[in-house]
Amino acid sequence: MNNQELYCQKTDSSHRKKFGQFFTHPDVAQFMTNWVLASGQKTIYDPAFGLGAFYLPIKHREDINFHGSEIDSTVLDFGLDSSLDSSLDSSLNVKLSIKIEDYLLTWGKQHQNIVCNPPYMRFQKFLNRDQVAKEFQEKLGIKLSGYTNTASAFLLKSISEMDGKGRLAYVMPLEFLNTGYGTMVKQELIINKHLVSIIKLDCEKEIFPDATTSVGIILYDSYKKYDAVNFYSLDSVNSLKEIAKLVPTKNILTNDLKPNTKWLPYFQKDALIVKNNELVSLREYGRFSRGIATGANEFFVLKPSDLKHKLFLATEYLPCITRSSQIKKTIFDLEDYQQLVAQDAPVYLFAAHDQHSEAADRYIQYGVSQEFDRRFLTKSRNPWYKTEKREPSHLWLGVFSRGGYKVVLNRSNALNLTCFHGFQPNLLGINQIEKLFLYLSSQVGRQIISLSMRKYGGDLDKFEPNDLNMALVPAPSYFDQMPEDLVKDAITWIEKTGTIPQNIDEYFAPLARMESQSLIV
Repeated sequence: MNNQELYCQKTDSSHRKKFGQFFTHPDVAQFMTNWVLASGQKTIYDPAFGLGAFYLPIKHREDINFHGSEIDSTVLDFGLDSSLDSSLDSSLNVKLSIKIEDYLLTWGKQHQNIVCNPPYMRFQKFLNRDQVAKEFQEKLGIKLSGYTNTASAFLLKSISEMDGKGRLAYVMPLEFLNTGYGTMVKQELIINKHLVSIIKLDCEKEIFPDATTSVGIILYDSYKKYDAVNFYSLDSVNSLKEIAKLVPTKNILTNDLKPNTKWLPYFQKDALIVKNNELVSLREYGRFSRGIATGANEFFVLKPSDLKHKLFLATEYLPCITRSSQIKKTIFDLEDYQQLVAQDAPVYLFAAHDQHSEAADRYIQYGVSQEFDRRFLTKSRNPWYKTEKREPSHLWLGVFSRGGYKVVLNRSNALNLTCFHGFQPNLLGINQIEKLFLYLSSQVGRQIISLSMRKYGGDLDKFEPNDLNMALVPAPSYFDQMPEDLVKDAITWIEKTGTIPQNIDEYFAPLARMESQSLIV
């Protein structure tokens, strides 16, 4: 059992989650340290030392100075007790110096080589987030997005600390390549043409068994400028040893890399070529927004049987889809909803007003006794039991998916929780709902919309509302040419079979094509 396994066995998972600890595979650490030391510089700095994964491969090499920072004394003590401390082994040549400190709050240093597997915490769990954001603004003139995770903040800070003589290698969750907050990170990576390669590790479960996001390696050389960036997609850790002999999935001119575009498609061997002159952003027709977030589904979500003994007024609860699994058909109507009611499914949302019944008041007091009013979301609402006000959405699109997203034409009066994003049309979009639904359901539509997905580990995909709103859909002129009989017959076919008719796929097919070794235009 190695030191990583021993540490995970002896520490609680809640502790590791608190500090965003995901430990580096030895082969990945070996590759990264070898790459940065090829700069010729003999000093390495690791901003998140942890168990010393990057120190172990080089601890017997001569004339290497290894410095590091670590915020968690527990993981550092465990690592040092595992004979990492050079003073405990006379055969070690590397000079090791580690400080207990918060890297994101420690400023004023420059480094030759940096190698790091930064802690990964989403913005909700970002330690000292407000203070970190303030110092980034003051020290770097960078305003961090509220959605920035810790790993991206580490990378931004490390890029600013390179002394211009060495290299940087970072293990990173690659979701930033397709997100809004990642625009700033991508800008800093390419602004001075020091980005060498981004390696996507499709074997992320082999490397980080507990990871829920796609993983990759950023290679950055502060000493040289590069006119193009290599994008690699590897299905084995062993491939890292042969990467110098591999042909990259894509080789993109640095000047052609745009920070505000999505980069994950560059890891695909076949690129989707879309006809931009026939497409517009979805926001031309309306907007998707996330579903209702209650903050305490155990309290707010009700079954029909709950209503019978709680005696709420009919105005104190609303029809609501609370789980993606409740939707079995791509066209959902009132009859489908009534079937869920008959099955006593949890399809009601508690929605008491300020002037509510005694029955609702008793239920609210019950909620207080169970401390539902002190949850993260509920404690910021006034009153705490008042949920977000929404209208039923015309289209639902699943937030998470594997192997293809779920899109639903909603003909019921049901609201939806956060299992779906809901679409509300504007004046232009109100007459295009069925055509948008058919496009989103078609093969080409799915391919184009999927360019806006965020990729996570285990083939898990996720949409954010803004990603969808910026996704490409047919222009009004394209929809206007779509025969109404074609639309009507397609909807009838879907109602009967649950499948998209072939002529719909054929109608949208001219909007895009797959092309080998090409770029998205």
